[in-house]
Amino acid sequence: MVDCVVCVKQTVDVNQLRPNPETLEPEYSKAPAKISDFDLNALEEALRIRERHGGKVYVVCVGSNVQQLLIREALAMGADEAYVVSDPALSSADGLATAGVLASLIKSKIPSWDLILCGEASVDEGAYQTGPRLAEILNIPHVSYVTKLELEEGYVKAWKGMGGSVHVVRAKTPVLVTVGLEINTPRLPSLLMIRAAGKKPLNELKLQDIGVTSLENAVETRRVKAVKVERKKQVIEGEPEEVAQKLVEILLQEGLVKK
Repeated sequence: MVDCVVCVKQTVDVNQLRPNPETLEPEYSKAPAKISDFDLNALEEALRIRERHGGKVYVVCVGSNVQQLLIREALAMGADEAYVVSDPALSSADGLATAGVLASLIKSKIPSWDLILCGEASVDEGAYQTGPRLAEILNIPHVSYVTKLELEEGYVKAWKGMGGSVHVVRAKTPVLVTVGLEINTPRLPSLLMIRAAGKKPLNELKLQDIGVTSLENAVETRRVKAVKVERKKQVIEGEPEEVAQKLVEILLQEGLVKK
């Protein structure tokens, strides 16, 4: 029996996120929310482990305004139970603060577990910080960038990408593993699974419910803006040889090519 905890994050759909045309700041309120893609891979891997070894799969999520419907989607995929901390104070939480809240949530609400699975990064910020920081707070080993995972008696065996090579490592449980998109293809829940998700426990909490009275951030985000790119739209006219000569002169003048 292997009990798994899966950390998921509610993000915006970055493919539908657009900047304000005047301020160039992202208009988050106009983009739909979703579970971060990497976290769906982490959940899928936990479900596959349960299918092979038995046990339970817990989903945990923290954020400033977590939508219950999104967590129900995780339950519909097959998770047994979910714990959510939704509190406005988390609106500016970075990876360190988020890891601290996740650690308090796991320690206070989940009695026992063998493996924590996280996406290696989130699709919105891509900081790659929360998983390793959570392992450090919980004082357990962690393995990052895992593309294949096997469980042995009291150990995990993980294949992790390292640039152009793959390293195979073993770590004793309890252990935290972060995974990428390559590890699997998340399943699509059936209609029966979606209906069953409505009956599964979804525990909604506030920070004080897990004993958190303050947040510790390591990074302060001052402003986020899109990069505005404009083309010169320079038109060259004339005969082919004349156009080619003018083009070369312009490229040399702009420093895009050298003699």
